[in-house]
Amino acid sequence: MRWVIGDIHGMIKPLEALLRAIARHDDAPQLMFVGDFVNRGPESKAVIDLLLSLKNAQFVRGNHDDVFDQVMSGLSYAGKPGEEQRVMAFQWFMQHGMDKTFHSYGVKPSELSRVAQRPRNSTLDDLATSVPAAHRKFIRELPLVIEGDDLFVAHAKWDVYSGVDDPPISERLQQAESARYTVLWGRYRRDEIEYDKPWARTGYFGHTPVDSYTDDESLVPVAGPRIVLLDTAAALVPHGRLTAFCHEKQSYLQADAQGKLVPV
Repeated sequence: MRWVIGDIHGMIKPLEALLRAIARHDDAPQLMFVGDFVNRGPESKAVIDLLLSLKNAQFVRGNHDDVFDQVMSGLSYAGKPGEEQRVMAFQWFMQHGMDKTFHSYGVKPSELSRVAQRPRNSTLDDLATSVPAAHRKFIRELPLVIEGDDLFVAHAKWDVYSGVDDPPISERLQQAESARYTVLWGRYRRDEIEYDKPWARTGYFGHTPVDSYTDDESLVPVAGPRIVLLDTAAALVPHGRLTAFCHEKQSYLQADAQGKLVPV
């Protein structure tokens, strides 16, 4: 069966718990991840180490991964090239948990502070050397979408008024910069979730915490016609959860920040 896993954000304990739980339910799972593997949480390095060890797993790029890529390599899908944009990305996302990501790779707070005082290509290049080459390659090669016959997985948003076939999403993303930005950074409105979409396949997304669409603090997947949203705020709030959604059964598993399964 196919399991789509929401935004991890450096939270290794719930990820490990969910992978164990999935293995108990399914002896041959296919794992798909909606992106945002780094930042906010404390264990981004451990998360990527674990992801690299998985078999039958596919991954897409989140906006946090895209910014991390730009800081490390000067390249990304949504960011502009050049030293100024690379420096701005670093300064911006140091306010959104990138400091914890570099800490997980052994960078000392004093070193981060030194780079933050005068960030430029040379100092960011030095910072990037703390990240193993295999991890930099993993981030650099993350695609924007996974497409199957009856589902697709992307990080943030696909236009609810556009189809998903003829041409396929991946082809359209190559052609349109605005579509690449939306798929990494866009946010659905409530009415768009409920819209009867012209999609032949179900889309799975993360990026926007699900409590943005509810009137209470319940952190469970939000679903509408041909769409499931899976960012259950694993690293964003103390009661956050990580979610794995089974496409075939249309059911899900959740684990909290301490790695305990949440009754669903």
